[in-house]
Amino acid sequence: MAEPLITDTVVMGSLIVLGMVVIYFIIREFRIMKTSNRTTELELEKDKLRLLQQHEAQKGIPFTRLSPEQTAAIREVEDENRSIETTVYAKEKLLEVRLTRLENLVKSKKLDNLLANADEQEKKVK
Repeated sequence: MAEPLITDTVVMGSLIVLGMVVIYFIIREFRIMKTSNRTTELELEKDKLRLLQQHEAQKGIPFTRLSPEQTAAIREVEDENRSIETTVYAKEKLLEVRLTRLENLVKSKKLDNLLANADEQEKKVK
């Protein structure tokens, strides 16, 4: 009998080579997909930075358009707010201290009354 042109070994070898090619393409697709995702993320971050820069640039523009009288009026109101905040803080602190003093006076009175009551009870027992 004549030997076949394609032997089992050739079929197995070609299947292995074909399998390696398929595995190569699968790995290549994963790498492309991963790189593509990262590229998209980087583009998104660049867009965010661009938007933030535009926002910051817009923040500075209105103040340069204000007249000196307008900025003076704004500063005056800000100073007035600061002084009111300081006054409010001082009043809150004073109220807190006075309430603490009042609580301590009440405790002291209660303790004095309890001591006097204990003295009376001791006298009655003796």
